Amino acid sequence: MVSPKYVIDPKEGGEKKAGERTDPFRWMIDDCSSIANRGAETYYSGSFTACGFTWKLRLELVLEGDGEKYVGLYLSHVDAVSKNSVIKAIYKLFVYDQLHAEDIQKEGEDYFHSTSHDGFCCKIALNKFNSSKSGLLVNDCCIFGAEVLEAFSCKLDKEGLIHESLSLKKDLTPRIYTWVIKDVSKLTKILFAEVFAAGGYNWRICLYPNLPSFEDFLSVFLIMTNAASLSSKTRVYVDFSFCLLDQHNAKHWKLTVKHLFSSENRYYGCRNFLSREDVRDPSRGFLLNDTCIIEASVVVLGVDTIA
Repeated sequence: MVSPKYVIDPKEGGEKKAGERTDPFRWMIDDCSSIANRGAETYYSGSFTACGFTWKLRLELVLEGDGEKYVGLYLSHVDAVSKNSVIKAIYKLFVYDQLHAEDIQKEGEDYFHSTSHDGFCCKIALNKFNSSKSGLLVNDCCIFGAEVLEAFSCKLDKEGLIHESLSLKKDLTPRIYTWVIKDVSKLTKILFAEVFAAGGYNWRICLYPNLPSFEDFLSVFLIMTNAASLSSKTRVYVDFSFCLLDQHNAKHWKLTVKHLFSSENRYYGCRNFLSREDVRDPSRGFLLNDTCIIEASVVVLGVDTIA
């Protein structure tokens, strides 16, 4: 998977705002041992401004991981929830050690947007957090904090990033085509059904009574008849099925396939769809008066474009 790449967005005042940096934001919580013993709960600080953007801290009590329990601290971008923007921030998260006057901190960078407005997590093991020797909890008081070093307004850089894109269709109503084939026992050559339309493209079923390499099987394929008109970078994503109807017992024989059709790959199907022995078996009901019925269901899921 290709990782998203962002560039500074000049339309959104994307210049570096380090010059507007404020002092570290510190958040003190009293009676902290009681909330730490309540289990998994979430607490938010008030909002604060740093590097021209609005933030708040989020505290998770208690995170579970690797059989251990943790206190987790996050930085949240307040505006990212409602605005269609991406903010890149370089920042620190810390828990203040009150006995030794120093911070336990984690520094890094993150992108904040409407679907991911929380950054990385600064985790402290719960047993360490509660230990009187750690200095993190003194007189039942703890201090958390964040320092935003730099922040940028960004946009997604699509050049060189997107290798392929799939545009999905909203209307997924299948097109059902029924093909009645008579005189099956006399078949000696390839048969083609009539052309039918589905999802804006033209299709037809192709039936091989016995391919040389699969002479004991019935082979069936779906062909996109107008595939030559497609761009060399365009592929059509199709969900289709073949169903040989059991005219006696309604125990039909069905195959479902998903495939990308293109100008160079215009047909797809199954060489060994069903053995000729099974087709001819009177108890299976696939032949009635030397006639079989094949149904094709075709749904165009979307169009795939190669960059």
